[in-house]
Amino acid sequence: MIAIAAHQATPDILALFDLAKPTMPRAFNVLEGTTCGQILVDNLARPSWAAVREGSYGTMYLGGQPTGAILTALLAHFRRLGDVGISCWPDDPLAGLLPLNPDYDGTTLYFTQRSPQTALQPLIDRLPPGCSLVRRDAALLEQSPDYAGTLAAFGTAERALRLTLGVVVRGQSDVLCEAATGAPTHGRIEVGVTTAEPHRQRGLATSACAALIAACESRGYRTWWDCAKQNLASLKLAHRLGYQDGREYRYVWWAKE
Repeated sequence: MIAIAAHQATPDILALFDLAKPTMPRAFNVLEGTTCGQILVDNLARPSWAAVREGSYGTMYLGGQPTGAILTALLAHFRRLGDVGISCWPDDPLAGLLPLNPDYDGTTLYFTQRSPQTALQPLIDRLPPGCSLVRRDAALLEQSPDYAGTLAAFGTAERALRLTLGVVVRGQSDVLCEAATGAPTHGRIEVGVTTAEPHRQRGLATSACAALIAACESRGYRTWWDCAKQNLASLKLAHRLGYQDGREYRYVWWAKE
């Protein structure tokens, strides 16, 4: 196994990764050097497999055709760095190679299509009285409930602000809700949201996400959404925002050794 930096990821290495697999844009974010992570490959000149582990969520993405023995070795290597997750479609041959007894084994939904018939402005206009929607800046990012995860992904706050979009719902002074994207790649961009617990079920996430998606689509990006099947609140929000035909995939996870 050879560890490489993003600038060493050749076209042959990039070609090993299938963008159609679940949440694969995150792997390309690492391969393109926009987010932090680790990259391993078997051969720089003639690669037959490569692996990417993203620094924020710890998900490992595989390119090419690694064997079961290689997969086990990759998992052991990355678990020395932190938690490791693997995602795959139910019919992917990778599912039969996964080591037994993960710490978590569940089903997640991946939404890549949003209906243009779902108008966003009416959802934005539902913002409750006393709240305001503002674009995320450096001061608001420091108040983000996901500030640590953002730094893990991008390294610095400056890079996060430059490479992502964010919308914040403010009360009189506090951040009540934050909707933010990942880094764009291949014309696609991920949307996520976090609402402070005392302010949930007020429609804040709906308005914040609608405003963020509108900003993304105005820039020509296709947005995508990802959530665990048991996260009913996130599923309902996805449908409310117009996401359709979420495809189920398996997500397994191992804790750091």
